[in-house]
Amino acid sequence: MKSKRVGIVNAACCLAIGLFLMGPGWTTLHAASGPYPNRAINVVVPLPPGGVTDLSARLLAETMEKLLKQPVVIVNKPGGASTIGGYAVASAKPDGYTLGFFPFSATAPEVFSYFFVAPYTSNEFRPISRFQSPILTVAVRYDAPWNSLKEFIEYARKNPGTKFGHIGKGTQQYVVPSMIARQEKLRMVDVPYDGDATMIPALLGGHIPIATPIHAIIKSLVDAKKLKMLAVVLDKRLASAPDVPSLYELGYRTPLYAYGGLFAPKGTPDEIIRKLDETVRQASEDKDLQAKAKNMDLLLTYENTATFEKSIRQYKEVLHAFFVEEGLIKGK
Repeated sequence: MKSKRVGIVNAACCLAIGLFLMGPGWTTLHAASGPYPNRAINVVVPLPPGGVTDLSARLLAETMEKLLKQPVVIVNKPGGASTIGGYAVASAKPDGYTLGFFPFSATAPEVFSYFFVAPYTSNEFRPISRFQSPILTVAVRYDAPWNSLKEFIEYARKNPGTKFGHIGKGTQQYVVPSMIARQEKLRMVDVPYDGDATMIPALLGGHIPIATPIHAIIKSLVDAKKLKMLAVVLDKRLASAPDVPSLYELGYRTPLYAYGGLFAPKGTPDEIIRKLDETVRQASEDKDLQAKAKNMDLLLTYENTATFEKSIRQYKEVLHAFFVEEGLIKGK
């Protein structure tokens, strides 16, 4: 009986020594071997609640929860031209439980070094999937005296220091009016806001005469004749607003790079990236989600990981060339 107990003790000691020699990597591997996900996933949105990025993230999260059978929690971290939320994900543990739903400016801040400095670069992320493309507008109050972009430009030319609202330098909502002002040789003053949810009340209240809000966010205000659109930031007219000209139609060739997509920290395992990408694909094909997106006038533009990575590289190249052409940065 004594020898049997000794044998058990020896076996336990051998197992303990073996695990010690294998090091902490074994325990990490063992802990990671469970099914993913097995707890809640946090998705950081670098803008306040109520904007199109936030609403898109919540729409996606709702369907992801059903598919993954785990809570998908939206965490808003606005500020710093979207880089506060960006850094929260870039510096997170790469285990698939902290993700980001980001616009382009948050994912490639190095492209916008003329406008702001971020504590990370696009190399700190792994793109997962593109989900949607917001449609920007150039909008004013409904009772404003301008009924065309040309009329507003003439007003701004005669009134140097005219303000325009945006949601962060580097976002397309800043680049568009900046590009128009530069092309038309206007002296305008930019006024930053945390997001559409804070910029639109400022526009309605007359604190700024013009802004570039997302169409999905202001559609009800346009229908209620509180705001009017002078242009849509597209290469053609919007089907739901056929009377509003596109910027391309008016002769402005601004880069079209706005998107909302899912990202993970660098180092996130391939199998987790594949799982999440497949989840976003399935969510994008969900009939209920598609109906809600249509009601929001949200353009679903799913791209898988490889295609999304390629698109991001192209946007970076196009924007760099654009900023060089605009004289904002020096060419290489």
